[in-house]
Amino acid sequence: MDAPVLEPTSGNLRRAADCVADGGVVVAPSDTNLALTVDPWQDEPIERVYEMTDRPAEKPLTMFVRDPGEWRTYGTHEDPTLVEEFVEAFWPGPLNLVLSATDAVPHERVRKDGTVAIGCLSNPTWRDLVSHLDRPVAMTSANRAGEADDRLVDLTFAREQVGEHVDYLIEGGPRGTTESSTILDLSGEPSVLRSGDVTADDLNRVADVIPVGDGER
Repeated sequence: MDAPVLEPTSGNLRRAADCVADGGVVVAPSDTNLALTVDPWQDEPIERVYEMTDRPAEKPLTMFVRDPGEWRTYGTHEDPTLVEEFVEAFWPGPLNLVLSATDAVPHERVRKDGTVAIGCLSNPTWRDLVSHLDRPVAMTSANRAGEADDRLVDLTFAREQVGEHVDYLIEGGPRGTTESSTILDLSGEPSVLRSGDVTADDLNRVADVIPVGDGER
């Protein structure tokens, strides 16, 4: 049986946030796809996400903070001014930054080779949801691995893919775009690991240091 679909009322968002805090898995809006949302300080919900999506173990989840300045708690860079330039230009918004991870990053599934991907979303429903939590969340697209290439994960598709495995799905809010969030790796030589709504040209208008990379996180 599919999980309940919640309208994004204040009471329902608090209910969903309490579920996340208690170790549940919630499908929530983002700036692009609907996304599985969990507390990264708890093992069980993270393992549920990997199991229900068949996500490869080597692919970490992304940590999302509500306050753009929180990146300094979980990531570090030899030139924090460079990071701040991208943060001020694109956060909240569909840009994830890969930085060297600090010891505050809570879970091995949110790390990769000593790095962490951090985002800060503008979606108002998501921002209302996480306002009821006292910590960041970890997220990934609400679909099984390899089954959402070149399409938006909307409520209908999310229900088909993971609806029977999650605790709640949240309805409403902007539907996102058909693009992905852009992933900008600043943990070494700057590169774009995945192109999306924020283009390399957009990034280079802020700081002209970004070649286009070939990898994907």
